[in-house]
This record gives sequence, structure tokens and C-alpha cells, in this order.
Amino acid sequence: MKTINSATFVVCAALAAPLIFFSGDKSTRAETGGSSATVQKQTQAKGNNMTTSTISVEKRDLVITRVFDAPVETVWKAWTEPEHVMRWWGPANFTACECKIDFRVGGKYVFCMRAPKEFQDGKEFYTAGIYKKIVPLKLIEYSQGLSDKDGNRIDPATMGMPPDFPKEIPSALAFKRVGDKTELTVTEYGWTVGQMREMSESGMNECLDKLAAALAKH
Repeated sequence: MKTINSATFVVCAALAAPLIFFSGDKSTRAETGGSSATVQKQTQAKGNNMTTSTISVEKRDLVITRVFDAPVETVWKAWTEPEHVMRWWGPANFTACECKIDFRVGGKYVFCMRAPKEFQDGKEFYTAGIYKKIVPLKLIEYSQGLSDKDGNRIDPATMGMPPDFPKEIPSALAFKRVGDKTELTVTEYGWTVGQMREMSESGMNECLDKLAAALAKH
């Protein structure tokens, strides 16, 4: 298995981060879904003859569901208001340094997290995306990807990311009222099965744990 360095984990966690949940019952369910994609690759054989080989690339959605002891209205506010997002954004030991949200269909968000001093001397990482669909208190569909501080998309390859690191990840948050609690399902669509997907799931869960801890104080 290819070894991924710590910088790659951080960037992968940055993409996983926009997933909000609340303290209370820490009931977690991770699911997978999706389909396989087939890629054809041509290689030169003897003379002018060409041979075609087929490589199967499995794509699988990343889905995590948690139930928290907080009403839907509170969960929604935490996701849509910058001051609340900054309380939990980023994996363990990272801090949120900036958050801009234009919460409307077609609006953009830009989130920033800062690494601890001992990791790359406190480097900042940005994630940005566009809101695609909003159903109040029920659903948020959006895109997410690496960006600069102004929200301009950055090609992951220029940051040394592996070839299977996506330039953009279509994502969704589904909110469901369960009595006085909230069930929230986070979906990231079309990940290539492999280490990057696993690291994204790990980073996502760290973000959710931080959010739960932050909200328990308020």
C-alpha cells in the first residue's frame, strides 16, 4: 500500500471537515455505496499493433450518520453561521482561522484551518465550495475542494497530492428531526476506494468529535 505523508492527511481532512454534528448521543454509522468505473488504457505492442488493457476503478460514496442531543434548528445554525463553524473546523489539534459563508444557492463558502506550530510551522489550509441546493432544516447540497484564501480552486496535484485525490467532491448534509434530537447524514460522493478515502473518513470523524466537544460547552 502506498504511504501517504502527514501533509496529505491534513489536506484530506480539510476536505472532510465541513460535516457538522452536535454533542449528546455519539451514535455513529458509516456506510458505503456507489459503483465501479472501468478505465481502458492503450499500450504500444510490437510493430503497429495496439493492445488494450482494462483497469477496474471502484468508486464508493462515503456516508456517515450521527445522532446528537440537539434540535435541528441548532444544528442548522452551527453549519450556516461562521462564528459557530469556527468552533469546530479542522481535525484534532487544528484551529479555524477564517470562515466566510454566503449561504444561498449559488453562494460560496471559504473555510480556513491552521496547523499546530509543530506541524509545518502553523501552515494554513483552505477549502471552498458552492451551495447547490438548500432545503431549510432538511438538506444542504454543496461542492468542496482545495482552494486559496480567496476561494479559487487549486489543483491537488500542485500540492503533491496523489492522482486519486479529487479536484472536487460533491457533498450533502441531510438533517432529520428525531424527537428532541437530530440525525445528520453526511455524504461525499464518488471517492475512489483506497487509502485516500479511508483518510478522509478519519479526518471527518475528528472534525465531528471536535464539534461535539465545542457545543457541549455552550
